[in-house]
Amino acid sequence: MSAPDADNLTRHPHPRLREFVGDYVGYDISGVPAGTHLGLPSGSLTFILSIGESLHQYIEASDSTESFDVLLAGLHLRSTLIRHAGSMAGIQINFGPFATRAIFGIPAGDFAHRTYDLEEVSRPIASELYERVNAEPTWAARFDAIDEVLLRALAEVERRSASRLSPVEPRAELIESWRQIVRNCGGVPVAGIAEQVGWSRRHLNGQFTAEFGIGPKEAARVIRFDRARRMVAARRLSLAEISAACGYTDQAHLNREFRALSGTSPVRWLNDDPVVRKSPPEAAGPIERIFIRS
Repeated sequence: MSAPDADNLTRHPHPRLREFVGDYVGYDISGVPAGTHLGLPSGSLTFILSIGESLHQYIEASDSTESFDVLLAGLHLRSTLIRHAGSMAGIQINFGPFATRAIFGIPAGDFAHRTYDLEEVSRPIASELYERVNAEPTWAARFDAIDEVLLRALAEVERRSASRLSPVEPRAELIESWRQIVRNCGGVPVAGIAEQVGWSRRHLNGQFTAEFGIGPKEAARVIRFDRARRMVAARRLSLAEISAACGYTDQAHLNREFRALSGTSPVRWLNDDPVVRKSPPEAAGPIERIFIRS
C-alpha cells in the first residue's frame, strides 16, 4: 500500500454522484494500541471499503464478531463497535439518504439499524469495488475506480426506472422534509416541517420512517449530534461553544446526548479512541452539503 498523503485522502465524487454521495475519505491508520473503535450515529449511511484486512464488527448481544470487506450500514441511533489490532485501512463513502435508491434501487429505510455486507445487496458491485480498490496503488486511482463503479450502477437504476422496473424516486414531500431538517441542523420542530409540506404530523412520521428507517424527530436529533461530534473531533472549540453552536441547552445537555447516542462522553470519546485522533478531518458531510436534488 502506498504511504498515505494527507492532502490526497479526501475527494469529492464525480459531479453526477454529488446529489446523492458525499466525500470519499481514505484512511490508513497504524501504530495505535489494539482496541475497539466506536462507529457513531450520523446523518449519512456508512459505506466502507476495506483495504487489506477486513473490517471486524463486534456484536455485544451475541459476543461475536462479523467481518466485512465492503460494509453498508443504514441510519442508526446507537454506536457500532469495530475491533482492530492496531491498524485500519480503507475508504469511507458518505452515502446520503437517497443514495441507496439512486444506486441500488432500494430505499434507505431497508438498511436502517443494520450492517450489511454489500454482497447481500449486489454481489457484482461489491466484488468489483473491493477488487479494484485493493488492486490500485494510489488514493487517486482508488477514488477513480469508485466513481466508475457507482456511475455505472446509477445509470443502470435510471435505465430500469425509465422502464418502471425499479422503485420510483421518493416523494417530493420527503425530499423537502429532509432538506428542512438538514438546513436547520436538526433545530426545526416536526410540526413545522409537516405544516410546510402539507401533511399531518402523523402522516409525515409514517412516510418518513418508511423511507429512512427513522422518524423526523430522530433524524433531527442525529443530524444535530453528527454536527457536534465533528466539531468535537476537530478540537477547535470548547464543549460550551459547541453546545451553543449546535443548539443544545448547555454543555450538560450535549454530554447527555453524546452519552445517549454513543455510550460515552465527548472527552472520553477523544481520549479513549486513538483511531479518532489519527483519522483525517471530515470537512464535508450531511450538515455542510445536502445530499438531495435542488
